[in-house]
Amino acid sequence: EARIDWTRPAAGIDRQIRGLSPFPGAWTTLEGARVKLLHSRVADDGHGAQRTPGEVLHGLTVACGDGRAVEILRAQRQGRQALDRDEFLRGTPVAPGTILGV
Repeated sequence: EARIDWTRPAAGIDRQIRGLSPFPGAWTTLEGARVKLLHSRVADDGHGAQRTPGEVLHGLTVACGDGRAVEILRAQRQGRQALDRDEFLRGTPVAPGTILGV
């Protein structure tokens, strides 16, 4: 399935995003809207420890089920063009603490 399950380990989520990009595209929801995740990497630090899976930590770095995090580098809102992380965040601010996938 293409929908991201944030309770999974960060490495598995990263592989899912890369493996399904660009089509059909792994996806999650943000404020009820579908967002395709097109490029990512496992975050180098332990930012995801003791956080809720799917919680945005900063920028587009998201906590995963194993206490690690995935950094989203390219995303696409439904009906819009794909954007690099910084461009995406300029048009769609995402506050730390936001939970994706609900």
